[in-house]
Amino acid sequence: MNLKSLPWWGQVTGAAIIALFVWWFGSNFTPTELKAKAEKVASLEETLEAKEAEIRRARRAAAKLEELEREISDLELKLADLKQILPTQPEIGDLLKWIKSLADQTNLDLRVFNPQSLTEQEFLREQPIRMEVVGSYHQLGLFFDRIGKYARIINVEDVRVTPNRGSDRRATIQATFVAKTYIFRDLDDGSASGGDA
Repeated sequence: MNLKSLPWWGQVTGAAIIALFVWWFGSNFTPTELKAKAEKVASLEETLEAKEAEIRRARRAAAKLEELEREISDLELKLADLKQILPTQPEIGDLLKWIKSLADQTNLDLRVFNPQSLTEQEFLREQPIRMEVVGSYHQLGLFFDRIGKYARIINVEDVRVTPNRGSDRRATIQATFVAKTYIFRDLDDGSASGGDA
């Protein structure tokens, strides 16, 4: 279409529209504004990339979260098992019941069960218990064997075996020893200040 073929008012209107378009384009898309808009687009693209990287990191962390929760659960179970071996409280009453029952099962006569004072060590407390039993060598060996298989750590030290001078002929020996059990010392609970029995 040619402008010359239009009536004069169409030519004026067309020229005005073209002039308006040129003015609008020039005012909105000057080189400085184009540069500013390009910088803004670049800045928005950088922000978008940073957010996408953050989303990827969050997705990786979420994937690891289940694995970490499983590990925490496993570690809590292991801690519960370790507390069986190294409890956090002395539990002398329970230990006495177990030792008495064990002595009865092995036909030993438990004469002395005397807990001594706690000894503080770096991560645990040591609870020595002086004991005296009367019976036979076989019964004493069986008693020590079962102590060694107990879930808690119990070390037997200072064993002294002497002939039994009592009237029971089936009890040929009298043994004294110190059984040491250990208690986990939680450094956060203030138990480092002193031992409780």
